[in-house]
Amino acid sequence: MRKLLGVLFLSLAVSHSVLADTNIPWTKEGCESVKGTWITAHSPSDPGCDANHCNGLNFCRGPKGINWWSALIWCKSIGHRLADIETMCPNGLSSGMSCANLNGITTYVWSSTPSTAEKSYEYGHQNQNLIRGTDRWDVRTNTEHPALCTE
Repeated sequence: MRKLLGVLFLSLAVSHSVLADTNIPWTKEGCESVKGTWITAHSPSDPGCDANHCNGLNFCRGPKGINWWSALIWCKSIGHRLADIETMCPNGLSSGMSCANLNGITTYVWSSTPSTAEKSYEYGHQNQNLIRGTDRWDVRTNTEHPALCTE
């Protein structure tokens, strides 16, 4: 029993240190220091954009191949948060679920915004510039998307 408790304590201590916040500076260099990719969204003056749909914000895209929960934790572990759909795609939900802000900049990414109790939104543009809900089962098992963190 003592060995079991010792192993449990050791595993909790190790996992806590692995998930400790690093609080990276919100810069390209800070993002790249955690193996992320710095992304700047379109600005309102870019072609196909306006002040209602493009914000020019910076994001740190995390590693590809993680599920939604891991994306949420990855952003928190670097001292930031998983971006919500409104930050990623201003007015995207009210304008036919499109996203001029990130169009052509990044492929599918996880967002923190739930679409329903069973789904979470993701943004993607492989064949079209769209926002879609992903089944909750996929949120746990789909490991094709990276995190998109914001300040």
